[in-house]
Amino acid sequence: MQNSKKCDGVIHFGNVDWWYHNRGHASVRMATRIAKHVPTVWINSIGMRMPVPGKTEIAWSRYWRKIKSLTKGLRRDPVSGMYIYSPIFIPRYSPTMLEVNGWLLALQVKIVCWRLKIKQPSALVSMPTMTPAVKRGKWVKVVSDRCDDFSTLPEADKEQIGALEKQLLEISDAAAYVHEGLMEREQESVKEAVLIGHGVDFDQFVAARPIEGQRISIPKSMLDLPKPIIGFYGGMDEYRMDSELMVKIARHINPGTLVLIGPKQMDLSQTLAEKNTKHIDQVSPEELAAHAANFDVGIIPFLQNEFNIMCNPTKLKEYLALGYPTVVMTLPAFQVYKDLIYNANSHDEFLTCIDKALQENGFSLTEARRQAVAGSSWDTVATKVAKLLDVPL
Repeated sequence: MQNSKKCDGVIHFGNVDWWYHNRGHASVRMATRIAKHVPTVWINSIGMRMPVPGKTEIAWSRYWRKIKSLTKGLRRDPVSGMYIYSPIFIPRYSPTMLEVNGWLLALQVKIVCWRLKIKQPSALVSMPTMTPAVKRGKWVKVVSDRCDDFSTLPEADKEQIGALEKQLLEISDAAAYVHEGLMEREQESVKEAVLIGHGVDFDQFVAARPIEGQRISIPKSMLDLPKPIIGFYGGMDEYRMDSELMVKIARHINPGTLVLIGPKQMDLSQTLAEKNTKHIDQVSPEELAAHAANFDVGIIPFLQNEFNIMCNPTKLKEYLALGYPTVVMTLPAFQVYKDLIYNANSHDEFLTCIDKALQENGFSLTEARRQAVAGSSWDTVATKVAKLLDVPL
């Protein structure tokens, strides 16, 4: 699997689909920056579970969006220069079909590399179901992007996904972690474990919400919304978001506005039934700061479940860079900033924390929040991963 030559391209086996998921994900941020150094191909995720109508939220919508993605084939993103490939696969996740998909995907990757004249690729792997394809390839380096513990994903086969994650660690030269707890648990299972954390486009977020002077123009989609604005942005999935809590938030802040920005990856009908809830479709990373700067309070209304225990949302550092108060359901990754945010362990506590956050006065906490993340950078994170991949910098 190893090759002594220097890497001349990176194949990133992605954990989201470029064409309809949240592009603010840490894996995407890394990939687009690595693409500045070598040709980089983002392979759209093949998922880990089959949507089941009547059981999986918005199942038919998920079928349709994947079909549309498959028609795009290989394309190049004009902004980052990164190539995006939507692989053909069989949407079944038994051990036998995963091996079949591994063979099929490995063949497609080989063809893509030939077409792009990548002769010595390294593999960055963010999705365990890609493991059967990765083990069939010849790579300069293999790096596992351990952004989540996918074996705990609801409706996925925990034993099967866990076995794939273990196998991926075994064939990897290194694993890059965003969560210290997950790294501590797995560091004996991989040749090299590296904590990379998250970055933040610090200057962009600070400029969108200066302490003094004029703020950036309010986007049309957020004009004339009743204050206060309590907001969330990012991917919204039923296994992450607490839909019951979101309804309670909307009712609690009425006549203020609950703003949700991002693609609908779950059934939001109950939350959107509240008249003071505003949903805005996914915006580009370049537009995100301008939208989020208009929140009065940022929120992370996550479920305190097994999957989220090992998550580390990128948006927290962005909220901190904006400087305003943030209310979260308590999770391990948030504790390093516990003195700068409002932590809740119940729905009632969350609503009380929103009230406290709205009563904040003065700029001392704003400055402290910004200073806490001022040294973070996506370029630094991407450079760490690029070195693990043996990318020439």
